[in-house]
Amino acid sequence: MNSRRWVIFLSAIVLIMVAGFMTQLMYDMSFRNQLDMLKTYFVAQTDFFAKSISAGYFQWDEMYDAVINNNFDFIDEQVKDIRKNYPRIEKVEIVEGIPPEKMYEISNDGMDMIIRLKILNDSMTQYVPNRVAVVELPAQSFLNLVPNVPIKLSESGKPFIYDLKYKRLVRFSDLTIPLFFFVTIVMFFLLILVSFERHRINVEKRVSESLESQRKSLQAINEFTQAVLKDILQPSYQYMIEKAVEIVPGAQGGSVLIKEDNYFTFSGCVGYDFEQLSKVKFRPDELVQGTNGEIKEIEALGEFDKEAFRGRENLDILTKYGRIDEIKSTLSIPVIVNNEIVAFLNLDNFEKENAFTEDSKKVATVFANQLGVLFERIALEKELEQQKEQFQYLSTHDSLTGLPNRRLLEIEAEKLIALARRDGKKICCVFLDLKKFKIINDTQGHKAGDFFLCVIGERLKNIARKSDIVARIGGDEFVFVLYDCKDYVQFIDRALEEIEKNIYYGYEKFSVSGNFGVALFPDDGETLDELFAKADSAMYYAKKNDLKYWLASDLLDSEI
Repeated sequence: MNSRRWVIFLSAIVLIMVAGFMTQLMYDMSFRNQLDMLKTYFVAQTDFFAKSISAGYFQWDEMYDAVINNNFDFIDEQVKDIRKNYPRIEKVEIVEGIPPEKMYEISNDGMDMIIRLKILNDSMTQYVPNRVAVVELPAQSFLNLVPNVPIKLSESGKPFIYDLKYKRLVRFSDLTIPLFFFVTIVMFFLLILVSFERHRINVEKRVSESLESQRKSLQAINEFTQAVLKDILQPSYQYMIEKAVEIVPGAQGGSVLIKEDNYFTFSGCVGYDFEQLSKVKFRPDELVQGTNGEIKEIEALGEFDKEAFRGRENLDILTKYGRIDEIKSTLSIPVIVNNEIVAFLNLDNFEKENAFTEDSKKVATVFANQLGVLFERIALEKELEQQKEQFQYLSTHDSLTGLPNRRLLEIEAEKLIALARRDGKKICCVFLDLKKFKIINDTQGHKAGDFFLCVIGERLKNIARKSDIVARIGGDEFVFVLYDCKDYVQFIDRALEEIEKNIYYGYEKFSVSGNFGVALFPDDGETLDELFAKADSAMYYAKKNDLKYWLASDLLDSEI
């Protein structure tokens, strides 16, 4: 009996040792697998972060020009924006140095990750040769995104990745509890082993799914960024919502609402009739998701819409074509630019409530944040394009009347002369000086004078043909260049009739007239300078002698 007890005792001891050994072995295997996945996850996260920063701020003509030209105000503004959008960053600066061979280079300095980024233009064909953007952030912040991490980065320990080191965390639930069950209740050995294995598989699955979501998110964001940059002023909202539905777990359909004036309108959808939904407009107070800028998960969407909508027609469209009674769960993510909501991504599930997990919300938030950066850049590009068009217009037009100025007049007149020379046509160059305008300008003031010039300019524009040119060249002087002119006298009579019509300013009635000088191509000159000079001389002759018009061909040589 004693020997049997010893056998049982020794067997128990062996069983305990085997159980402990197997537990430790399984724990070590699980830890190694998790460690390998965490290494992959860490590399993917840092690459994702570096590519996002590079695409958002350092592949941009404005940033490239600012660094080249030492525009520190613009650089400081962008640095603040980076710190705002990426709060994990501890330090970001642009320093002297040799740029990395690729778009970015990742390394570490102790417990901090160092990302060195090349500063490129939009097309990525040029980069700043002697400066580099440096971003620093804690390495541990990447691991903090994963729940139940079995390691902690440390100054000393075992090698991890990027020359980082880690220390393994000993957790009671992973070691003590399994050993307790193995020692006290041997019969539950297999059950605990299966349970532990299941736990390991679930952790591995969660990390794997998180990695896959991150990969899809990065890929979709890069694809969308490239698509928008190819046609920066006309982004495809339909493409945007299709990508959001594709990458966000739990999304089976969706729509995008864009703010236009004081309304939100549908600009793309998946799973719905866009032609019908595009007829619907939401006032801000009719939005179920609200306008506080927070992500919101909505259940029983149809009931909310029935309470919020005042118009029956819109509600009927949403019920019939927007399938609001079929939607079980909606995840609404605001897209914010300059602290203002410019759009909503609405992702829908038709099968169950609470369909969107925390991973879904994280992926959707990353996507929406990147869209915000793109929208902000698009708005800046539009503004710059509008300014460019305005500058181009002002360089060729009179700022008061909107008529072509001398510069545009000379460009277009040269084209008409070349055309007339080829086709054997005549051109009439008619100079006009307003009569009695100076008296009005002196007595009524410059504001009244500007008003009269605008009225006269509009009248002159209305009598000119599409093939003619009318320009203001200064003061009260205007020029007509008439292609294939057959009866300049009739044209002058018509012009005078328009000019001499009464003009009402304040409570008074005024009228002006004009003196004209006419030079013909090719009779009076072969070049534009000759025609302008002779037409100008003829006009001054008509003005001096109080004549309606005078021909350059009738001037004496001494009068030219």
